Amino acid sequence: MELKAFLFNYGPWIIIAPFLLSVVRYNRLSKALKIITWYLMLSVVTQVVSLFLWKKSINNLPVLHVFTVLEFLLLFAYYSFQSKPILTRFWFYGILALFLLFALLDAFVLENLHSFNIYTRSLEAFIFIGYSVHWFIRSLTIESKVVFREQNALKYMNAGFFIYFSGSLILFAFSNYINHLGRPLLMNIWTLHTLLLIVLYLFILTGFCKINRK
Repeated sequence: MELKAFLFNYGPWIIIAPFLLSVVRYNRLSKALKIITWYLMLSVVTQVVSLFLWKKSINNLPVLHVFTVLEFLLLFAYYSFQSKPILTRFWFYGILALFLLFALLDAFVLENLHSFNIYTRSLEAFIFIGYSVHWFIRSLTIESKVVFREQNALKYMNAGFFIYFSGSLILFAFSNYINHLGRPLLMNIWTLHTLLLIVLYLFILTGFCKINRK
């Protein structure tokens, strides 16, 4: 099996490592990092269900629509624990409601459940790029005043989300065009997405490894 096919088929399963480590340390994690454990569990379940449907020759894209909404809810909550000053309660629930409404509109009007949810994934990526940039800016202003027990872990995880969503935004935004390319080029592009996932999971794993270091 060539390297591209190996990465595409098996690369995402590196998620098992950070997931198991987060489960082992779950009781010692903050609320924010417990949410990352749930995010990893959601990702594992989604990969298993998607693979099962694909093996049965059943369209698994509806699973992606559900995953995107649940992923947004978890990561939105994750960043809300770290960025409380940026949003009032009104804006917090307002953005949440607008995203959920947009996801429904995208699934049943703009696109459909059996196609890639381009617009929702792109919007999600744009929002979390902004959140991760805000986190880094905020951490620079408070780091000298407040020492967080999990600051190093959060740095790695936010870096992972920034890299993943920044790189994926182009793939999400132009996926309609990408899907009309020849299979070899298409394979190269989605292998790149797999590499972005691997980077994300490795950053999360590194973050969990940093938690107990003094």
